Amino acid sequence: MNNIEKIAYQGSPGSYSEELLKKEFQNSQYLSCNSFGELVENVSANNSYGLLPVENSIAGTVIEAYEELIDSDLKIFAEYIKKIDHSLIGLPGSNLNQINQVISHPQALQQCSKFIQENNFKISPVFDTAGSLIELEANQDMSIAAIAGIHFENNSKFEILKKNIANHSENFTRFVLIGNNEPDNNLIKNKYSSVLISDDKPGSLLKALNIFSDLNINLTKLESRPILGRPWEYKFYIDYELGEYDIQENLVVKIAEVSKEFKILGHYPKANI
Repeated sequence: MNNIEKIAYQGSPGSYSEELLKKEFQNSQYLSCNSFGELVENVSANNSYGLLPVENSIAGTVIEAYEELIDSDLKIFAEYIKKIDHSLIGLPGSNLNQINQVISHPQALQQCSKFIQENNFKISPVFDTAGSLIELEANQDMSIAAIAGIHFENNSKFEILKKNIANHSENFTRFVLIGNNEPDNNLIKNKYSSVLISDDKPGSLLKALNIFSDLNINLTKLESRPILGRPWEYKFYIDYELGEYDIQENLVVKIAEVSKEFKILGHYPKANI
């Protein structure tokens, strides 16, 4: 899919999203966005593509990204798994004993919560990991450090104070490529993402899940989320593996009989770690 001209991402240059784009889409232009909402709006308005982080192996689902995608008419066309290597990064000449405050994206702060608590650091969230380094450089405060990627270790503006600070070393983030029109792709599609709103009746969710079981479909994600503005009503993020399109058609028909809504977010090749 290297024929894609432009891809939007959330964050500043140097973010994990941009690092992934550099690996997977060397011939594309990258457009930095301040928020997931801005990213989705830009992709929708310009009929282009975007890269969204939707799930982390430590911190779980990136709810804001998922919700922006669900509220749009965009589709998922591919997924990517990126290893996340968080480091504590300070200004040149600083050391770990000087630090009393850490800044980074809320997800990064959550993923490194044990290290932060062990060192009694104050935390301040910013809009992305690379953006925390921009703020660090602007403040020039030796008592503040940022959490960002190890790929900044060769940048003379900063100094790595501690590597591998995440709660777990096996830290991966799942990204999805979204857009309006499917790019050229010869890979086999074997995974679906969807959102289900079940009927407000006893056993309706179980009936829907039983349909997946009866059709021998493997669920890889099932998560409930409240529906804003509709107290005590819930939607369910559901990912599943399925390669046979005739079964998919059968699934959609049967789910429609027992649910209020079943929206397909995308059909795409499953990524491997």
